[in-house]
Amino acid sequence: MKIEITSVSALSEGAEMLLTVRIDNGDGRAERRKLILFTEQYLELGLCRGAMLDEELFDRIEELSKQCIAIRKGSKLLSYSASSRARLAKRLMQKGIDRESAEYAAHKLESLGAIDEEADVESAVRGYLKKLYGKKRIYRELCAKGYDRDIVSRELACIDGDVLVDNCAALLKKKHKTFPDDPETQKKIIASLVRYGYSFDEIKKALIIIGK
Repeated sequence: MKIEITSVSALSEGAEMLLTVRIDNGDGRAERRKLILFTEQYLELGLCRGAMLDEELFDRIEELSKQCIAIRKGSKLLSYSASSRARLAKRLMQKGIDRESAEYAAHKLESLGAIDEEADVESAVRGYLKKLYGKKRIYRELCAKGYDRDIVSRELACIDGDVLVDNCAALLKKKHKTFPDDPETQKKIIASLVRYGYSFDEIKKALIIIGK
């Protein structure tokens, strides 16, 4: 088998290199593959147009190319919205990236600072509090997005309990101009507050605030 790099061209303003590789199996048929490497990897491997590759090196280049493509796609996804490492890996797999390359890319992007779960969780918590979500619902929402449970728990532990009670009272006022006297209706309202993530103690204190 003969494996040769037949062409090389720069991409992304020189940050990446596109390689065309010709694979001749010796049976009269040959195939061509296009692989992308970061320029740093290309230089470290000492590659150039016309270079002959053994199978081991070719397999290594293919692996690096998969990782490079995964990182490129991951960077693009992160440019649209923040993401946890786990969720980014999942989104990459949904776009056809194999699991190993997707997880590698997510870890790599996190190490480069493109993913900052603590900052993302802190920002998300502020946003959910503005939506008047209770602590339990915020926890569920963030864990469902793949954020580290310990990070989420630490951030939620910093929320002032009075803020949650005030938010619960604000939600009650927003949803109900007056609190009904009918016990069955009251149960439904309390159940809806629980679904919003509030504890029974927070709901009780919120009812006192609104005069009930």
